[in-house]
Amino acid sequence: MNHCIFCQDITDQQVLTQTEFFKVVYDIDPIQMGHLLIISNHHYMNISELPKNALVDLVMLEQQLTALLESHCAYGVTIVSNNGRVMDDGTHFHVHLIPRYQNDGFWDHVVVEEWPMDLNHLTEELKLYG
Repeated sequence: MNHCIFCQDITDQQVLTQTEFFKVVYDIDPIQMGHLLIISNHHYMNISELPKNALVDLVMLEQQLTALLESHCAYGVTIVSNNGRVMDDGTHFHVHLIPRYQNDGFWDHVVVEEWPMDLNHLTEELKLYG
């Protein structure tokens, strides 16, 4: 990738707050008013690339921003991140915080093509984490 909008196009004026590892901006194509992006300061393509101290920072930031959004009338917050090849071209690892409201219809029109997966194998691998 030659051009990353998160590395090269975000201005200081767009940054609402930041930590050592992340910056927070409004999404330029929001699903809901107040839709935020938490963007890694370094060009990581996947959450698995983040160092442990960045992961802790991310979870703490998600917690604080969720509480803030909920204090501004949100019923709750949906937290979504895309990794690797499913991200938009010209971006890197980021997390969406989307304010939610009761009966907002958020999931009503989500349709995906279901792909087969060996759930028995996945279940066995997940048991190794416990």
